[in-house]
Amino acid sequence: MIPMVSAASPDAPPPRKRPPARLRVTPYYVPDGVYPRYDPGPDAVRECNATYVEEYRPSGTVIVPRMSCYWRRG
Repeated sequence: MIPMVSAASPDAPPPRKRPPARLRVTPYYVPDGVYPRYDPGPDAVRECNATYVEEYRPSGTVIVPRMSCYWRRG
C-alpha cells in the first residue's frame, strides 16, 4: 500500500479561519418610558390616574402609589 501525502507543503502557513460576521443591532427609536409607542395626534392630552394600593410582602403589608396613563383627544 502507498502512504498518503498531504497536499500542503510543510513550511506553508496554516489556513486562516475567518471570524464570524457581527451584526450591530440598534433600536428603531430612543426608549423614553412611554408605552405603547404611537402618535396620538397633535391635540392629544395625556390623562393619568394615581391611586394607592396595598402590596403584601414578606416583611408585611405596605401601601404603594400606582399610576396609569392613557391618551385622549384634546
